[in-house]
Amino acid sequence: MRVDIWSDISCPWCYITKRTFELGLAAAGRHDLDIVLHPYQIDGEQPAEPMPMLDWLAGKYGRERAETMSKEVTVAGSRHGIAFRNRTGFAANTLQAHRLLWFAGREYGRSVQSRLEELLFAACFTQNGDVSDPALLLDRAVRAGFGRTRAAELLASDEGLAEVRHEIGAARSAGVTRVPLIVFGDAQRIEGAQEDPEVYRSALAHASDTPGTTRKDQG
Repeated sequence: MRVDIWSDISCPWCYITKRTFELGLAAAGRHDLDIVLHPYQIDGEQPAEPMPMLDWLAGKYGRERAETMSKEVTVAGSRHGIAFRNRTGFAANTLQAHRLLWFAGREYGRSVQSRLEELLFAACFTQNGDVSDPALLLDRAVRAGFGRTRAAELLASDEGLAEVRHEIGAARSAGVTRVPLIVFGDAQRIEGAQEDPEVYRSALAHASDTPGTTRKDQG
C-alpha cells in the first residue's frame, strides 16, 4: 500500500507527528508500505534570510500568540522525546532542505530519507541550526547516508530545484493548506498534528480492510 506524506521542516508539529506515525507503523507491524514524502513550504520561500524563530512567528501572529504556540509545542514535544528550543532557534527557507530530502528518497531510499528528515528537524528545532545553510545541509546529508561527493555536488547545483518547486506548487493547487497530511492509499486522509500512534495504527488497518473510502481527521 502507498502512503503519501506532505510535511515541512519548519513545522514543529510535523516533527512530533513523524515520531507518532513511526510508532503507529511499528505497532501495525506493516513492512509492505511504499512511503512517499512530498515537500511543502508553509511560508513559501520565506524568510529570505534566517531570523530568530519567535521573531518570525511574532511577525505572523503577534508576540503573545507566538509565545503561546512555542509553549504548547514545547510541552507536546517533551511527551515525544523532543526538547524544543524555539527561543534560540531560527526560522529559515526550507527549500534546499526539501531538495535534499527529495533526492534522498530517489537515490538512497526511504531509510536514508527518514534519517535525513529526523536530522533536519533536530537541527531546526533542538540544535539552533539554520537549515538553509549549505554547510549544515552537507553535514546532515552525509550523516544520513549520502556520499559526501554526491551531496556536495548536489548542493552546489540547481539539480532537482525545479522539480521540488513544482511539487510544492502542485500540492497548493490540489488544495493542500495544512501539514502534516498523510494519505493512506485510497482509504484515509489524516490532516493535522497527531500525538496518538493509535490514530495511524488504526488508519493502516482500516486502509487495508476497506479500500476506496475517504475520511478526513483533524488534529
